[in-house]
Amino acid sequence: DVDLDAWDGLAPAAAGTPTTAPAAAALAQDYWPTTFGLSAERIRQGGRQFHDVVAGGSREGDTWRMSVGARELNGYLEYRPSQGAAPGRVYARLARLTLPPSSVSEVDSLLQAQPRLMPALDVVVDDLELKGRRLGRLDIQAVNRSANLAAQDAGREWRLNTLNLTVPEARLQASGNWATLGGTGRNAAQRRTALKVNLAIDDAGALLARFGMPDVIRGGKGTLGGTLGWVGSPLGWDVPSLSGDLQLDLQRGQFLKADPGLAKLLGVLSLQALPRRLVLDFRDVFSEGFAFDFVRGNAQIVQGVASTNNLQMKGVSAAVLLEGSADIARETQDITAVVIPELNAGTASLVATVISPVTGLGTFLAQYLLRQPLQEAATQQYRIHGSWVDPQVEKLERPNRRNIAPEEGAAPRPGGNP
Repeated sequence: DVDLDAWDGLAPAAAGTPTTAPAAAALAQDYWPTTFGLSAERIRQGGRQFHDVVAGGSREGDTWRMSVGARELNGYLEYRPSQGAAPGRVYARLARLTLPPSSVSEVDSLLQAQPRLMPALDVVVDDLELKGRRLGRLDIQAVNRSANLAAQDAGREWRLNTLNLTVPEARLQASGNWATLGGTGRNAAQRRTALKVNLAIDDAGALLARFGMPDVIRGGKGTLGGTLGWVGSPLGWDVPSLSGDLQLDLQRGQFLKADPGLAKLLGVLSLQALPRRLVLDFRDVFSEGFAFDFVRGNAQIVQGVASTNNLQMKGVSAAVLLEGSADIARETQDITAVVIPELNAGTASLVATVISPVTGLGTFLAQYLLRQPLQEAATQQYRIHGSWVDPQVEKLERPNRRNIAPEEGAAPRPGGNP
C-alpha cells in the first residue's frame, strides 16, 4: 500500500533545503533513480487510487518512460515536466484508462488556476471510461504554446489539433483551442474554449443510451456538426456562457414513448406532450412515438439559449415544423410547432426543399398555404412552453390565408381580402 503524496518534499527536507519547486527540480537528479520497478496492491495519489499495480520504467534527464498495468490503466507512457516557459509533454499509448469524476474535477481546478501547466498531449486510449461511461477509443493531439513573444499565462494558447472519439454508434472529430478572450476590462484574462465539431452518427438511439438516456430514440443515422464555445477550460463545460452554431441531419428513426424527464428537451421535440395534453387529430401519429424519415435544421446558441427557425421533422403521416428557443441552463423552452398532415406527396416534396434560416417558419407557411389550399384546414399550430420535464401546450389559431400578412410573403387574393 503506497501513498505517493507522503513522498512530497521528503528529499529536500532530508537535504535541509527549501521545498520550493525550483529546488525540488534541481534535486531530482540526486534523489530519483534512473530505473525503477514497482508492484503494489494499491497506490494512492492526489485522492486517486490505483489497484493491482505493476510498473517499470526509466528516467533520462527530465523525461520519464514507463510501462504500467493496473485495474484503472494499462499501457506505455512518457512524461516530460515543464521547464520555465517550455510546457510539459505527455505521450501515451494505453489499452485502457478509467477516469472517475473526482479526477476530472481536480484537473479542471488545476487548469483554471495555472493554465500554463496544461501539457502538450499525444495520447491514444483504446478503451476510455470517463465518469463511469465507456467512451470508446480516444485520439488526442494538442500543444501548449505562447500566443505572443511574452511568455505570460495571459498569452498562452492550448491548441487542440485533433480530438477523435470513436464508439460503435458514432464518431466524433473535433479541433479548437483554449485561449484568453483578450480585449480590456474585467473579462480580459478569462479563458475560452472554442471547438469545431463533427459527429457522424450510425445509431442515435444507442448513442443516447450510452450517455444515460435509453429508450428515447430508435435508430437514426446522420450528422451533427458546427461550432461550440464556452468560458472556461476544455473540461469545464459552462452552460451560461455556451455559444455556437449547430446543424443536424438525422434520418430514419423513431422517437419512443418515454417520460420526457429522461431526455428532457428531446422529450419535448418528440411531441408526445401533444396527445397527452390535448385531444387531437394527430393522436395516432405521436402517442406511440413519432417515426421520422428525417429530422434536420439549424440551431444558434447564445449565452446558453438555443434558438431555431427551421427545424423540420418528416414522417409517414405528417410533417412537423418547429421554431423557437430553449434555455439550456434553466431547462425551459418556448417553441411553436406546426403539424402538416401528409394528404399527398406534395407535403414530402415541399418540406424536403428545406426551410432556410433566412426565410424561417413564418414566410414558409405563408407561401405554403397559398399553394396548398387543400391542406390549409388540416394544418394545426401549437405553442409548447414551460419546463422540459412538464411542458405546457396551447393550441393556436390555425394559420390560413385570411390571417397571413402580405409582408410575410403572401400576395392578396384576386377579388378578395388579403
